[in-house]
Amino acid sequence: MRSSKVFFLFLPTILLILACNVGNIPQPTPTVMPTETRTVTASPTRTVILTPLPVDPTAVSIPLWVTDFADPILMKIVDRTPDFQDDFSLYRGWLNVMSGVDGYVYAERENGMLFLRLPERTQDSILYNPRLNLTNFVLTLELRFDHDQPEDTVRFQFDQFPNQSVALDLSNNTNWKIHWGFQDSSQSMAGVYGHSPPENVPVTILMRGTQCAVYLNNDPLTYSGNCRADSTSRSHGWVVSFRLLSDNESAVAVSFDNLKLWDLDKIPDLP
Repeated sequence: MRSSKVFFLFLPTILLILACNVGNIPQPTPTVMPTETRTVTASPTRTVILTPLPVDPTAVSIPLWVTDFADPILMKIVDRTPDFQDDFSLYRGWLNVMSGVDGYVYAERENGMLFLRLPERTQDSILYNPRLNLTNFVLTLELRFDHDQPEDTVRFQFDQFPNQSVALDLSNNTNWKIHWGFQDSSQSMAGVYGHSPPENVPVTILMRGTQCAVYLNNDPLTYSGNCRADSTSRSHGWVVSFRLLSDNESAVAVSFDNLKLWDLDKIPDLP
């Protein structure tokens, strides 16, 4: 009984040390049963708007997917070297494709960050790297909006078939939306996130099997247990791409920094 008391006495110190080692990876949340859970079922072509639960100052409600899905994965990669990382100080194979332009050009770098721009009267601009062609992975990076048009949107897209993908949209007006499935029967969830431009927005995306989860600003954002029907199919020479979409004809731009990618298929004994 005395040894248990000593352990709990030093527990805050242990947790503080672990937190310092995590870096940009969201700290796995202690396993605590939530005081309230919600199941959101999105029917085809319907968008579900998630309304925050009332805040209980005496307790923090932790989604079950955090402890059941995300925490075990994040714990495995805390001290593991990423399989691919890029601080964009050098060129490492990034390519840019724009609507209305044949072929691709080498991606731009500016101020030590990967730069994605959308010229005037251009509707779509895509960044990709052939080396980011994984099936099950954790992706972390920092996003910065370099413009003030509130409706402009960055899309993190993960392709499977030519007409099937998972996509996370982050707009400069702090709206977010994740949608998945086939084009004619897509499902989606949406909400509002908090950030203060021009601060960097930390983004973490976990994809394993049919499950997908997103952290934003190092906090749990959303999860789907059936975002991918088949996690092994690929439709292009890449899986991960970053897109910039605009609702007007103004030139806009965003930047990315400190990208890290872990291949979960290379991690033994992953729950």
